[in-house]
Amino acid sequence: MNIENTLKNILSAMIHVDINDFYFDMPLLGEYPELDSMGIMLLLIEIESLINLDTNEITLSAETFATFGSLLQNLEAVSRFAQLSA
Repeated sequence: MNIENTLKNILSAMIHVDINDFYFDMPLLGEYPELDSMGIMLLLIEIESLINLDTNEITLSAETFATFGSLLQNLEAVSRFAQLSA
């Protein structure tokens, strides 16, 4: 499973940005009306479903969702932790 590509696909469907246009410092929170509080909840549901991560382990802060890179780094850290705990 490639977390980066899956995250790009999830976000692409939500905010209508081509997957090739994502970059590490791409702002998310506050840039797209789709990523309001309800949008973040839907994003977390998709992450849990498609990436198979426990969203209870994701740091839920504005900094986590500030950019594509910050979100990706958080998800990768949660994934590494889950693998070590298994």
